[in-house]
Amino acid sequence: MARGKGSDPNNSSHRLTAQDVARHAGVSIGTVSRVINNVPGVTPAVAQKVNAAIAELGWVPNVAAQNMRTSSSRMIGFIFSDIRNALYAQMTKGAEEVLAPRGYLLVTASSDGNPERELALIDLFKRRRADGMILTIEQENNVSTVAAIGNLSMPYVMLEREVSLGSTSVGADHYRGTKQAAEYLIRQGHQRIGIITGGQGTRVARDRVRGLEDAMNAAGLEIDRNLMRLESFSAEYAYRQTQELMGLANPPTALLSMGVRLLPGVLEALQIMGKSYPEDVSLICSNDSDIARIMMPKITAVRYDAMALGRVAAESLLDQVEGRTTSGTPPRIEIPTELVLRDSCRPLL
Repeated sequence: MARGKGSDPNNSSHRLTAQDVARHAGVSIGTVSRVINNVPGVTPAVAQKVNAAIAELGWVPNVAAQNMRTSSSRMIGFIFSDIRNALYAQMTKGAEEVLAPRGYLLVTASSDGNPERELALIDLFKRRRADGMILTIEQENNVSTVAAIGNLSMPYVMLEREVSLGSTSVGADHYRGTKQAAEYLIRQGHQRIGIITGGQGTRVARDRVRGLEDAMNAAGLEIDRNLMRLESFSAEYAYRQTQELMGLANPPTALLSMGVRLLPGVLEALQIMGKSYPEDVSLICSNDSDIARIMMPKITAVRYDAMALGRVAAESLLDQVEGRTTSGTPPRIEIPTELVLRDSCRPLL
């Protein structure tokens, strides 16, 4: 009679162990342990024999026991600020593409932009003995949050954020992307360029504002601070600020909507006011969302690969977790942005 999957040839009630796998594969128990824990030093041929034995016997390693022996939970925490932001889903997918094949589970948690919840989640991952964390906090200058990060007893990477703790940060080149967008508008004759974005306490916002300022200064143009609305990434905020900007006696002739959740609010406000782009205002958005691609006219966008951000953050974190970092490891890793030209901007006569 054929024995059932997971049973022992001598005792059908016997619970399979690593020793059974080792015997079946003709290797030592130590070799089995190295294979299931992804420890270097096992040849591909031997690893294949062990994995084949595991599959044939139907053995499932005791993860809790593994973690106790190796002091590793094989778990990575990812704290981000807003579960409604589709970019975080892409970053999560990118990180999982790196972590899952290496035997790590990625556990995500949204703080909803609440510093107290950020602290609670950081403490939770510490108590659950996560091997490392990817962090996207709401405010880089929050004293309590920065102190909690500084007291972490595990590796971590800041994603689209940067704190003054000497830690590695991974982000898109928002400075260059915004500067390119502003330079494009200036070449078309625009001198009054508005910007709506959020995260004043983050490098993302600082780089975007600096990109616009540098482009304006290089062209010898005056910067009107009243055209900068920098308080939030929400669609509701974009809706209100677009109406305020377009209702000014001297409104902007071009608008930078820099945040994936802002664009719907901008478009709704223009519609309510009976205005359109590019006729009444030239429009450029960030993060090249589905809306930007399906609207008519299609909307010019500053684009970057959010999945690549997640992959780079995960790789950088694993370098720390698995001891591959060196003194030459860069504190800041950036992925490029590009300006995708469409039909939402027009030259001024």
